[in-house]
Amino acid sequence: MSTRVLIVEDEPMIGRILTEKLTREGYAVTRAASIEELTAHLPSTDIALVDATLDGDGIDAMLGLARAGVRPRAGWFAMLENRAAEDGGRAVRAGAAGVILKPFKPTAVAAKVATLLAAAPA
Repeated sequence: MSTRVLIVEDEPMIGRILTEKLTREGYAVTRAASIEELTAHLPSTDIALVDATLDGDGIDAMLGLARAGVRPRAGWFAMLENRAAEDGGRAVRAGAAGVILKPFKPTAVAAKVATLLAAAPA
């Protein structure tokens, strides 16, 4: 079974770029564009890439879901605009494995996903 990656991003181009790269890397990719969709897909996800500004605050959404016992198997990354990099610490405190700063290189994102998977328990 392929590793399931959830991309939670409301910017269609960013979602498309990540989907294409991660699909080429062999991952089963699902896209979501809202916290409602995030909530629906997260329980069956291995890794999530979550836009920090999603529906106001993707970081708070992930924190709330984690408190409810809903989290991806291997972990998640917060995707942040460079100008909001100070939210990185808040994301890590909320349980993120790290941050992905926009703009990003798709190969760097794929490397972060692979590293997190390698560190995760089976």
